[in-house]
Amino acid sequence: MITVHSETGQGKHVLVLPYPSHGHVTPTLAVARELVRRGHRVTYAVTPEMAERVSGIGASVVSYGSPLMSSTKPPKSWTQDALGRAFVQYMSEIIGTTSVIEREFDADRPDLIAYDSTVWAPGRVLGRKWGLPTLQLLPVFASNDAFSLMKAQAEGADHPELSEDHPAVRGFRDEMVEFLAGHGIGHDDAAALTAGENERSLVFVPRPFQPHGDSFGDDHAFVGPCLDTDPAGAGWHPPDGGRPVIFVSLGTVVNDEPSFFRACAEAFADLPYHVVLAVGDALSDEELTTFPPNFEVHRWIPYPAVLRHAMVFVSQAGMGSIMQAGCYATPLVVIPFQPEQRVNASRLVELGLGRRIDPAAVTGRLLREAVLAVANDADIRAGMARMSASLATARTA
Repeated sequence: MITVHSETGQGKHVLVLPYPSHGHVTPTLAVARELVRRGHRVTYAVTPEMAERVSGIGASVVSYGSPLMSSTKPPKSWTQDALGRAFVQYMSEIIGTTSVIEREFDADRPDLIAYDSTVWAPGRVLGRKWGLPTLQLLPVFASNDAFSLMKAQAEGADHPELSEDHPAVRGFRDEMVEFLAGHGIGHDDAAALTAGENERSLVFVPRPFQPHGDSFGDDHAFVGPCLDTDPAGAGWHPPDGGRPVIFVSLGTVVNDEPSFFRACAEAFADLPYHVVLAVGDALSDEELTTFPPNFEVHRWIPYPAVLRHAMVFVSQAGMGSIMQAGCYATPLVVIPFQPEQRVNASRLVELGLGRRIDPAAVTGRLLREAVLAVANDADIRAGMARMSASLATARTA
């Protein structure tokens, strides 16, 4: 168990550096809320888009104006030029974000920095510079010698790899050396710092879902998604009539897929089910009114409100979506668009918790067949029930 101790009885100041997207911020909120309840002071450093998301839990918020890559839509297909630009952007954001956070907190330094794995550079560098303990937050699979998320993503990626001598890779490497040196971290310490040696991690995934979960030691606490599953105040209920509910959402980042949502209309129009569709900004206001009568279409709707009633959840296989489905034992049909989602989908299918459809192969017929098959698969339902139990155990361990 990872705790925040106070030898003086005074609350500690915890600085949280999340990756600025719903899937990365949401799992941390219950932890931060509990720290506040116990008398600790919690401050989130987030982009303005995420500030409102964390302002209601009793934490302070510092907004910065250098958005990380999760606040932009990833390209539908990666080219070498796009990858090169991503390297340049990521390094620029590391430098800019670290500078902003240091300026904001240098005169009010925290006692602990808890940072998302994607924001490892600002978290670890400032922790080292200020002599503070750091804690890694993982809303994705953890990595060690037995399993590497980065390697698994690369193996399933559909984009080219950049060679070590590519100008963008060389530039990133040189800038990183200069960045670390500028914060007093020399060559001898750089490798240990970038690897996160001797650091503890909070993993928002239950150990049974983690690939090679038994290979991780006590330095990784598998606490699950730490979501509020209390139905009070859910704010949504299925319509009268008792029709089973199908919930469809591609999340908040990779949802610009109008053809997919049209395939859903084709798939479920004549079925005796109530379909809740969350489309983000993929469709125009006029298009929202063109769906069949058994469809209820939203730009966005809180997942727990619908999942507690859903028969099947059709999602993009984001880890947040999978974990929320697990909390309610809702079977999944997944359509993974990005490398990390493909890794998640593979694990889901490996454990018998749902079915997977390749985005390039999506048709109304395939969606219909997959949803009906999952809805009637007793083994998948039993597997999701076990996952729900493991999530409950993780939350109370």
